[in-house]
Amino acid sequence: MIKEIVIPTWLQKKIHKLPLKIREKLYWAIDMLIKNERHPSLRHKKIEGTDSYWEFNITKNYRGAYRQEADKGFLVEVDTHNNIFRHIRRKKW
Repeated sequence: MIKEIVIPTWLQKKIHKLPLKIREKLYWAIDMLIKNERHPSLRHKKIEGTDSYWEFNITKNYRGAYRQEADKGFLVEVDTHNNIFRHIRRKKW
C-alpha cells in the first residue's frame, strides 16, 4: 500500500502545463491511490513486463505511471495513454 507519492521537479513543471481539469483529476487520483488504490475509476494495475512500475487512470485519455519502493511511489510520467506506453517501450525510466 502506498502512503506517499513523490513528484520530481521536472514532472511538476510538465504537470503545471496540463489543462486545469487534467491537473485536478491527477491530484484526485494521487489522493485516491493513497486512500484506496483499488478504487475502480483508477484502473490501477502493474505494468506488464516490469517489477515495480504501476499505472493508473487520470481521465479516459490520460494516465499516470509510478515506480513503487516499499510504501512510497515515485511518479515517473503523466501523459496520454499512447505516450505512456511509448515511454515504456523506449525504457525511458
